[in-house]
Amino acid sequence: MPYTTKQDRLNELTREKLIYIINNHIDGGKKTLAIKTFGYKKENVVSNFCSKNVNSYLKKLHMESIERHHHIPISIWDREFPFDTELIDKEIKKYQSSLNQGAINIETKDTIFQKNEQLFKKLKGIWYAYLYPSNPNSAKETEGVWIVETEIYDDYTVIDQWGNKGYLKLGKQESLIIKESYENNDLTVIRFQNRQVPFENFRFTIVSNQNFTIHEMVNFGFYSRKKYTPKEAKKILGDMKKVQLKLDLEFEERLRARGVVKV
Repeated sequence: MPYTTKQDRLNELTREKLIYIINNHIDGGKKTLAIKTFGYKKENVVSNFCSKNVNSYLKKLHMESIERHHHIPISIWDREFPFDTELIDKEIKKYQSSLNQGAINIETKDTIFQKNEQLFKKLKGIWYAYLYPSNPNSAKETEGVWIVETEIYDDYTVIDQWGNKGYLKLGKQESLIIKESYENNDLTVIRFQNRQVPFENFRFTIVSNQNFTIHEMVNFGFYSRKKYTPKEAKKILGDMKKVQLKLDLEFEERLRARGVVKV
């Protein structure tokens, strides 16, 4: 088909690549990409990216998210990289192989974390996390409680409904989920007891930053296979003051007052 400008051709090239990658390299297709990777509520945004009839295009931010969450190299989207499915597959395989070579195999090099197939079978799949946010107004739609759909995949990766991605690490008695925020490099650490997992309702302790700050807080919450209503979840969680501890800023000030910066 004829193209009016070079930008039109570039947009079409990007669209062709996106459709191929969605169909061949992203489990769950458009829905996964829209909701779990990009954090949209519906998949129609990604459908628009794939449509010739809608002036909606993939941006660099989306490409970086695809690379981070699905290990699809950003080089694929370069205007000099042709739409050639064989070349695309080779580039993706090469990039993913380089990641595997650079990764630390913690199960074989560390005696703390290990493989536990029996436990992992009980953990993989979809869970719902229930906890109170630092600011109840950030969870108005769910009546002041966070209800976060989270999926644990076969490769031990973990992705929540907002697109935050991390890893599951299995210990002998307790295990961890470590996630990195899709918006920045903030880490969230979730710790839980292995012995409670088979009940499909188990508590966790989570250390994270308060909304849009670098001030830490500790929360107690719980995971469940069941999707409870906000009212049911809050009844289980109880009084927020008893399950949440925020950083005391006066402690922070006292600590800074005694700090010495060495040059």
